[in-house]
Amino acid sequence: MPFADGDSLTVRTIRKAVESNCFSRVLLSTDDSQIAADGKAAGALVPFIRPADLSGDQASSLDVLLHAITELKKLFKEENPGVVALLQVTSPLLSVRHIAAAVETFLAGGFNSLSSMVAVEQYPEWMFRVNENHHATPESNAGIICPTDQIPVRYIENGAIYLVRYEWLAEHRSLYDFARHGCYAMSAEESVDIDTRSDWEYAEFLLRRRQA
Repeated sequence: MPFADGDSLTVRTIRKAVESNCFSRVLLSTDDSQIAADGKAAGALVPFIRPADLSGDQASSLDVLLHAITELKKLFKEENPGVVALLQVTSPLLSVRHIAAAVETFLAGGFNSLSSMVAVEQYPEWMFRVNENHHATPESNAGIICPTDQIPVRYIENGAIYLVRYEWLAEHRSLYDFARHGCYAMSAEESVDIDTRSDWEYAEFLLRRRQA
């Protein structure tokens, strides 16, 4: 289904990746032949159709990424990527600027891994546990009355961008080196992640508002 600007989510993400000029190759992993054709037309390398065992709800993004790299190395046997990026198509407000800035943050910080994040708006200090008898107990008696300016800013991944050095990924089969993991922060609006129809409609609204 086309997004508000006429492109599918997949084509939109591929075009942003290509336009960023940050990557030597942009690879699309999909199990759908039409998506594969559209992705290739948008500038992606599509050397395979993703197998069925990596296309269901049980398949992890990490498994899909590792499979894609294995297939890519069959084509370019003498090359090992220095850094691998995973861009998820469900983040339609991701822009060329975001991609370039995330890569710059990753390289300048000397990180082994990085993910895009958004500041959380719900504070653990203000949370309660509620039992089956509706009895509410605060997570922290002191925290529940803590003013906002005394609560540290925390972040959660928004699912848009992951960067990891290939050597780390190959050795540890992980997108995270928590000793050297970086954050690229995005705003709440930019971090819209499409899981539901309401998410889609909200993202379209934001895009139309930007184009007005």
